[in-house]
Amino acid sequence: MNRPKEQPLEKSRSRNKLQPFEGHVRLRAFPDQSKVVTIEAESLEDAIQKLFADGYMVISVKGKGETHDHPHSILNSMSTQITGKKSGLSSWTHSLFQSVSTRELIFFAIQLSTLLKAGVPLLRGLEIVQKGIVNEYFKGIIAQLRKRISEGGTFSQALRSQGKVFPWVWINLVEVGESTGKLPDCLEEVVHYQESAARIANKVTTAFFYPGVLTCAVVAAMIFLLVFIVPKFTAIFASQKMTLPALTQIVVSISNVVRNQAWAVLVFIFASVGLIAHLRKQPKIRIGIDMIALGAPIFGTILVQVAVVRFSRSLGTMLRSGVQILQALEISGRLLENKFLELGIRQVATAIKGGQGLGSQLEARKLFPVFMTQLISVGEESGQLEKFLSLLANYYEEQVDTFLARLTVLLEPLLLIFMGGVIGTVVVSMFLPIIQLSTSGGGG
Repeated sequence: MNRPKEQPLEKSRSRNKLQPFEGHVRLRAFPDQSKVVTIEAESLEDAIQKLFADGYMVISVKGKGETHDHPHSILNSMSTQITGKKSGLSSWTHSLFQSVSTRELIFFAIQLSTLLKAGVPLLRGLEIVQKGIVNEYFKGIIAQLRKRISEGGTFSQALRSQGKVFPWVWINLVEVGESTGKLPDCLEEVVHYQESAARIANKVTTAFFYPGVLTCAVVAAMIFLLVFIVPKFTAIFASQKMTLPALTQIVVSISNVVRNQAWAVLVFIFASVGLIAHLRKQPKIRIGIDMIALGAPIFGTILVQVAVVRFSRSLGTMLRSGVQILQALEISGRLLENKFLELGIRQVATAIKGGQGLGSQLEARKLFPVFMTQLISVGEESGQLEKFLSLLANYYEEQVDTFLARLTVLLEPLLLIFMGGVIGTVVVSMFLPIIQLSTSGGGG
């Protein structure tokens, strides 16, 4: 995809006279769109800085008439942009706590892959990437990686020693890349998978953000009414020695519990959460809970679709990276974070080891929709399983988008009605005795 040539940029450096740059730049518009643009600028660095200002990530640059990219210049400019105050990117790389964000991991993999493809040794590549990182904690992690490798360890072993920072899927893919001699390609696959996983997580989080805010508002309003408003009405009712309707008595009782026994309520809530967390650690109970969750109305559908996207994307990534089918199935099953599906995929792997087909075994165990299993069977028959897995991941990701959009539209009015109903019930229950008193007084 090309765009019109940019007008030459004004000269930004008067001391160093740089050669004008004219050529092609391959970009990544985060998270995963990739394209090539043609641009003219005062210098190579000016061209890259302008593209950074437009929100692009530069992957490679090739000048007009040149046959090789400029990976070193790219990374130096990238480091300048990330650490510069004007770029605005330091806000998300700065870490107040000892943590590394998903986006930082993605940038790390892209930069290291670019260097390795350019023929830069691994240790030197890690050193270059480390200099361009703002997050001091991440810098220390990379320094430990370099130390581990310089002492004779492999890159995958170094990553495994930092398992709290690097997902274990990274470790498996890097290990495969080392054994096959395709480490840069495996790092690119890591980037694609990480971007896809982050994209799905962001979509789910965004879809449930507004309903979550409304739910918190309902809880806050209820607590305010029960703690501050209901007691005032209760005092009036007691002074008048009024006989309260059943609904009012229920609300008053709840108010008394919340005000006088809040600690007991909190203990009960925390105990319940702790018990559920403990039960989920039991393998058999966890399998049962996850199976019930997949069959739940409305939310079960989204869980199945997200599982299909994760499974298809991760399995395709593993197979393209050279991972054997049985190992790829084991890793993909763990990535689903659903013990019922993970157990089923292990059974499928056992059947495949005995000579059975992947699509037919998935369909026999009814782990995923028939449409998915049929396409996998077609991919196996045509020898293009990776291609069909990618098609499935894209298709079901669109299905997730559509479902979440509809669910959000449906949940908003339902939650508003629920909020009005709950608060209205409390208000009505407080005025019922007054209405009864007025009615009986008027009748007398």
